[in-house]
Amino acid sequence: MGPESVLVNKIRKAILTAYPDESWVFKVVGSPQQQAGIPDLLVCVRGHLLGLEVKARRAGESEESARGRATPLQLAQLDRLRAAGATAAVVLTAGEALDLIAATLAKK
Repeated sequence: MGPESVLVNKIRKAILTAYPDESWVFKVVGSPQQQAGIPDLLVCVRGHLLGLEVKARRAGESEESARGRATPLQLAQLDRLRAAGATAAVVLTAGEALDLIAATLAKK
């Protein structure tokens, strides 16, 4: 399992721990039959949809560089989710994902 898969699992577990009875987390597994660029995790917390594209930082890599590894197709899918009313972002840590969820719940 690569660093990004480990991080995806860590984020998934953190969300389910923080919101045990109020969340649903779906790990998207890419395949030729699937539309390209779908975020790694689709999350619903208290009725709010979030799309999380997960990028694991490499040793010595800046946040900007890690976020910059999101492909144009991935960024376009995040934009489409936002246009539809969801929260969508590239996240680098479980804490960042939880902060994004908290901010989403606070403003809606």
